[in-house]
Amino acid sequence: MKIIFLIAILSLNQTKIHAQDGWTIKWNKKTILVANKEDEVANTRQIKHSDWKKKGNLEIIYKEAAPDTILWHSFLLFDEEDHQLLSREKTLYAKIPLLLLRKLFTGKKQIKIYSIVSPRNPNIAVKMRRVHLCTLQLP
Repeated sequence: MKIIFLIAILSLNQTKIHAQDGWTIKWNKKTILVANKEDEVANTRQIKHSDWKKKGNLEIIYKEAAPDTILWHSFLLFDEEDHQLLSREKTLYAKIPLLLLRKLFTGKKQIKIYSIVSPRNPNIAVKMRRVHLCTLQLP
């Protein structure tokens, strides 16, 4: 009974946190997106061919409205065919070299960035859902 109650509280907590959290996406130190809600259209950015070829980094910064000691955040990067090509686990900040992205996403048209949460305690069950943060249209 206690486990069911705990799961219910975690589910409510997760929904509340996601509604108030926000994120920033940076490309070579330039902020290209600041958002706090999922929107596949509004959270899509076009990457210029010249920017795609430069050295630098993609940065993903996730800001929790209230610090969470129960859940881990992770970032997942998918292509347009929904194949996961990269992940950064248990973090609110990821800095990914563009050289690595070019290698992984060669011939691809999009990078879709998602966040997921997982419980810090492996004995707790939480329904995991991908939260769309941003889509990058590649040249």
